[in-house]
Amino acid sequence: MAIKKKIVMIGDSCVGKTSMIRRFVFNHFKDSYRTTIGSKIMRKELNVHRPNRTENLTFVIWDLIGRKGYHALHARTFVGVHGAICVSDQTKMETLVSLEDYWVPSLFNVVEHVPLVFVCNKSDLKGEVEFEYEDLVNVAREYNGNFDEFLPTGLKSSYTTSAKDGSNVERAFESLGHLVLSSEELHNPVKELYESLVAIGISRSKEKTTPLGALDALIVDFCEEFEDSRLAMLILRQEIERAEININNPTKARILKFVEYLAEAEIEFLDEKTVHSNLEKRLSWAKRIVDRGYLYYTENAFETLRPSI
Repeated sequence: MAIKKKIVMIGDSCVGKTSMIRRFVFNHFKDSYRTTIGSKIMRKELNVHRPNRTENLTFVIWDLIGRKGYHALHARTFVGVHGAICVSDQTKMETLVSLEDYWVPSLFNVVEHVPLVFVCNKSDLKGEVEFEYEDLVNVAREYNGNFDEFLPTGLKSSYTTSAKDGSNVERAFESLGHLVLSSEELHNPVKELYESLVAIGISRSKEKTTPLGALDALIVDFCEEFEDSRLAMLILRQEIERAEININNPTKARILKFVEYLAEAEIEFLDEKTVHSNLEKRLSWAKRIVDRGYLYYTENAFETLRPSI
């Protein structure tokens, strides 16, 4: 019977998290970039050879938006995580700094110290390196302590990788597989409940008056209406693209459109009263960041939707 573990890819935008997943899951590389919206979820089975047996492990891989500041979305995603691959871009020193300054602390704000594997990606870009592998090793050593002792010969908790040519991608995931199994505990519902409460606290405490803060809150609020995370994220990506939102720099006008589109989407799943309540709540958040067009919008938004209900 397969053991299922939730893992997350963390790191700045453009470091190659999605490309690493695609290489690991499909053994494929696509030489183009498209910003990850919200979170994407993929699965991959692998056999992990332990000292006395072979474990069938299923990774549920969450590919997280790499824009800093989506505190609520990030915290919500981190609940129940068993391990993480921390990705930096070897051609950009600031991406390694971000792992220490933002990503790992954000993860550990929600979960206890889960196993981590650190990678500096894009090793195929010779001559453009801004930091050395030893710099990555020092960061990994700071957070992983003695985790390496659980790894068989030939595996490590830090790698230089290339999603383009596949170098060390498989090994990075294999190493994390060994680490999550070595640190395996019985399912503890109290632990996950505690992490959920921490994530909720982070969500409620963050500022919603900025466009990014409001969009962050809207995404998480919409996800909470659905038990199926994949469905929620699929709808979110569709409506964010429909509203033409730049998730790295959202604008007030686009967020208003997004609020309307979320209500339209919910009509297919929820009753009219709930849709109306959600619309009013989300507009109350957006009110703080919109301009003089707000009054007209609030008076007409739900009426526009009513014929569709």
